[in-house]
Amino acid sequence: MQTERHFSSLRTLVIMGLLFCASLMGASKPLSADPSAVILMYHRFGENDYPSTNIQLDQFRNHIAELKKDKYQFLPLREIVRRLKNHEDLPSHTIAITVDDAYKSFQTHGWPILKEAGIPVTLFVSTGAVDAGHPNYLSWDDIRTLQNEGVQIEHHGKDHLHMVHAGTNKAAIDIKAASDRFQAEIGRVPTLFAYPYGEYSQDIASLVADMGFEGAFAQFSSVASFSSQTFALPRFPINERYGDMDRLRLIANSQALPVSDITPANPVLTETTNPPLFGFTVDVPVEGLKNLACYPSHLGKRADIVSLNGGNRIEVRFEKPFPAGRSRINCTLPGKNGRWYWLGQYFLVTGGALD
Repeated sequence: MQTERHFSSLRTLVIMGLLFCASLMGASKPLSADPSAVILMYHRFGENDYPSTNIQLDQFRNHIAELKKDKYQFLPLREIVRRLKNHEDLPSHTIAITVDDAYKSFQTHGWPILKEAGIPVTLFVSTGAVDAGHPNYLSWDDIRTLQNEGVQIEHHGKDHLHMVHAGTNKAAIDIKAASDRFQAEIGRVPTLFAYPYGEYSQDIASLVADMGFEGAFAQFSSVASFSSQTFALPRFPINERYGDMDRLRLIANSQALPVSDITPANPVLTETTNPPLFGFTVDVPVEGLKNLACYPSHLGKRADIVSLNGGNRIEVRFEKPFPAGRSRINCTLPGKNGRWYWLGQYFLVTGGALD
């Protein structure tokens, strides 16, 4: 996993704003409903040799202690997907926790903490690593035990492919092979899919939809909402470096910017589409929209923003193309009650180093 790159200016801005708004919130009760959900993504638990995909156990315990506060509401991931697809409101401060890759440390360290807290969790399993019998990965017996204890088991392919680079034919073979193993080992084929490395294209997303899945997940910082693509739902990656409590609270209290007409539709950029003409329309009046700031991962500063159509059409312009590989942009805006609006998007320039 390539971690998202944040900049000190963004972190200072949002953390200061969060602390200020939190001082105004006090012990306020949650709002009644919201068209969005914050989905968190973890990998390893207490595996100190892998800081880019690991969370320290004391960090994770602190996360769970925060998320157990009354204002946060947990729903099973399938229910969140169902409500988003049907444009049904979710409880305010809806949270979901997901874990990728089926490392053994989830069962030994992560799941006991979540189980004790009574928090639902979804585990996206790559079947090839499980079949290989590596000691750092769960076995099928482990996975069946977790499923029986209430863990939602979902699909992460077979060989953790870079699917955009591999192409739709190889991706389809990989997904089908994993589906066969799920059917044989747990008696069903999962209905939700997580893209390995969070990488997808329009073609890969269409493939996953055509193969009968109900939804699919990437890994870039943004709040899942009615405007999210069902087969490109965002998740906030969490690891040691980006697992401090200020950031966790900021994420958990974020809300979706009410937008539509997000462009470009395809996150895979070519020589002729890089840099992209990134833009979106803000559908309802949002107080202080002029304070919106967008931070692309390759510039180290705010991007230029152009407001059109009376100010509700936002166009973001970049001084230079994105580099090869995965990149991201985060657009944030301070809102009421300590809740920041957060809209993110991932981009992929093919030809970059595979990791």
